[in-house]
Amino acid sequence: MHHREHHKKKDRPLPEYISVISASNCAKIRIDDIEVIEQDGRKLHVVTSGKDYSFYGGLNTIAESLAERAFFRPIKKMIINLDHVRDITGYYVNFNSGQSIAMGRNALANTKKAYKRYLLRYPPYTLWEPVAMADSIVAENSGIENEA
Repeated sequence: MHHREHHKKKDRPLPEYISVISASNCAKIRIDDIEVIEQDGRKLHVVTSGKDYSFYGGLNTIAESLAERAFFRPIKKMIINLDHVRDITGYYVNFNSGQSIAMGRNALANTKKAYKRYLLRYPPYTLWEPVAMADSIVAENSGIENEA
């Protein structure tokens, strides 16, 4: 009995929308359209390619609806949708819509890792990593030899 209940829960289709009901606006936001969700104090900013919604709420209340999708939480106050990321350059995560968000070093490193894992789901892909790694090792070694 218990097992079947668990199974039933898994078969439920993923939610398509999150509803925003606040004093100033009511909206139905398509989850797949969301690029970034950011917590700013007691306010939550939900950014889609076309619109930026702000309302009072917590990130955790929304996080559950985002499960099993390509959402990633680099820091406690931010969730990004990897489906909309065009690339990551410098300290910026750039979205297909042209929007960019800056990130700190740790958040950026975590996001890059997650984005790489995400990209591996969409072959064909080219891995440049080994070449780049070899170069940096050579550079480091030559530096050590010079000091000796």
